[in-house]
Amino acid sequence: MTEASIPVLNLRHLRYFVAVAQELHFGRAAANLGISQPPLSEQIRNLEATLGTRLFQRTQRKVTLTSSGRVLLAEASRLLVHAERVGEVMAAARTGRSGQLFLGCVPTSLFSALPAILRAQPAALGALDIRVTEAHTAEIVAAVLDGRLDAGLVWEERVPPALSIQPLERILFIVALHRSHRLAGSKRVALAELAAEPLILPPRALTPHQFDRIHAGFRGAGLTPRIGQQANSIAAQLGFVVCGLGYALVPAHARKLAMADVVFVPLRESVESVPLSLIWNERRTSSQLTTFRRQLDAAFPPPAPARSRAGKVRDLDTVSAG
Repeated sequence: MTEASIPVLNLRHLRYFVAVAQELHFGRAAANLGISQPPLSEQIRNLEATLGTRLFQRTQRKVTLTSSGRVLLAEASRLLVHAERVGEVMAAARTGRSGQLFLGCVPTSLFSALPAILRAQPAALGALDIRVTEAHTAEIVAAVLDGRLDAGLVWEERVPPALSIQPLERILFIVALHRSHRLAGSKRVALAELAAEPLILPPRALTPHQFDRIHAGFRGAGLTPRIGQQANSIAAQLGFVVCGLGYALVPAHARKLAMADVVFVPLRESVESVPLSLIWNERRTSSQLTTFRRQLDAAFPPPAPARSRAGKVRDLDTVSAG
């Protein structure tokens, strides 16, 4: 395909397309966009003519995406996110702010690492505008890879070659039990005392390495856990515990999400999480990211070179009540 034959698209066409693709209904999409249906249908036909392919299959009963439409939806969604980000960055520049940093955070980091980073040297952050997105590790890694996020605080120790990683702290798992549980008053609990009961875990797709660490802990004790409910967040895990649907193994920071009727007890075995780490893409580095990483080093000082070339990994004592 020559340069002259590459179709030229505009953002309005893509926004209209994404609206219809998300609703799979022209009337609802038009209402969401604040326009009437006929011009929306015309814009979609113009887009299909420009691209030379059908994007939707239309019948009297339903609208579905074609294979070309599914490909465009993935690309258009990413492009619109980038376009929105450009607008935000330029707005920051007009108002004299030092710029924006788009940061992804796993939920527990909002109660541990991120507050420590932001409090370390508040003046050093200047007018940096940090935009935080809460998500799971796999989602954050994907967003840092494709540039939707500048960096992420994730449960990871290995990342794709395009990314860099700095471990911050390694945290032990503790047990979350309903206060009426027979072991709720124990000083420590062994995995063997729990293996026959339903274990509440996030799906492996969300936090694969954490999932594997927990299973490895059971294997190391010669046990196989009985898997119960799947929960998409630590808060949901604790909610299921409140409902009496089982017990959960959660990072020690989960204590800060304390709920009525939930008791946290240390394990007899030392089951370690993967490190909470900062990830970023060196090819997309910026002054904002450099500022944030300096702030991070103030909160988590790197060890002496003789000890390690990686960032400091701080083990948390799960026996303490902190």
